Amino acid sequence: MSKTRIGVVIHTRLRDRLFAPEDMVRLNGLGEVVWTESPEPITVGQACEILADCEIGVGSWGTPYPCAELLEACPRLRLWEHAAGTVKHMFGPHLSGRGLVIASCKPANAENVAAMTLGEIILGLWRVFENAAANRLGPAGSPPALKVLYRATVGVIGASQVGRRVIRLLQPFGCNVLLYDPFVSPAGAAEMGASLVADLLELCRRSDVVTLHTPDLPATERLLGAREFRAMRDDAVFINTARGRCVDEAALIAELQSGRLLAFLDVTHPEPAAADSPLRKLPNVVLTSHIAGVPATNMGRQAVDDIAAFLAGRSPMCVVTPQELDRIA
Repeated sequence: MSKTRIGVVIHTRLRDRLFAPEDMVRLNGLGEVVWTESPEPITVGQACEILADCEIGVGSWGTPYPCAELLEACPRLRLWEHAAGTVKHMFGPHLSGRGLVIASCKPANAENVAAMTLGEIILGLWRVFENAAANRLGPAGSPPALKVLYRATVGVIGASQVGRRVIRLLQPFGCNVLLYDPFVSPAGAAEMGASLVADLLELCRRSDVVTLHTPDLPATERLLGAREFRAMRDDAVFINTARGRCVDEAALIAELQSGRLLAFLDVTHPEPAAADSPLRKLPNVVLTSHIAGVPATNMGRQAVDDIAAFLAGRSPMCVVTPQELDRIA
C-alpha cells in the first residue's frame, strides 16, 4: 500500500521553531513527507510543486494556504493543517464542494497566550515592575497596591480558547473568577470554574484584574471604552493579549494618564503602536510586541497529533467550518 503524501510548505527558519526534531521524525513515520527546504517563505507556485499528489498540506504564518490557485493545482488534498492560529483567511467560494478539512493549531497557541496572561496577572497584582523601578532609586518598601491571587477577583472577558485556559490556570490559586460572555450560560461558566456576569460594566467594577480574550469581530470592536475603563477599580490591572481593535485606545490612554490603572498590552491598534504613542512612555504600561502567541514547538506537536488522528479516521483537535467564522478569531 502506498504511503500518504504529506507536503509541508513552511520554510526552514519557521519550521525549526514549530517542530521539535522528534516531531519531525514522528511526521516522517506517518507518510511520505515532502519538506520545504527554503530558508525563506515560498510562493504559491512553489507550494503547488511541493504539494503535487499530496493528500495533506501543512502551513503556518505567512505561508501559502489553500487558495483557489493552489487547490486547482492540488486536487487530491483532503486535510489542511495550519500550524498557527486563525484560518479565517482560507475560506471562500473556492472551498465549496471540495470536502477539504481545515484544522488549526490554535489550541496549542492558546496554551502559550494563557500562560503569558497568567504571568501578567501575577506580576500585575504583586506590582513587580513598580517595585523593581522603585528599587533602582534605593531601598523600596512593599508597593501600597500589592495584592495576591488568593481572594482577588479576576474578570475574564470572553470564553475563547485562551479565556477558557486562563480560567483553568487560575483554579489552584483561590481567587474569584468572573466571566463575561453572552454565548455562555451560568451553568457553563460554573463548569469552567467561573461566575457568569451578564453586564460588562459590573465585571469591570468588581475585578482587581480585567483580562480581555475576545476575537476581533465587528461586534467586539471597541468593546471596552471610556465607560468600562472608568468603571474599573483604582489600581486595577488591565491585560490585553487579544486584539487592539477590541479596545478604544484613546479612552484607555486617557485613563492610564490619570495613573489609576496598570496595563499589560501585548497588542495595540494600529500595530505596532506609533513611535510617539503614550503607551510607549507611561510608567504604568507594560507594552510588549505581540509575543504571547508566537511559533512554538507545542504547535508542531499538535499538528503531528492532528495528522495522526486524521489518518486513523478520527477528527483533528480543532476543525474549523464556515458556520463558525462569525464567532471565532
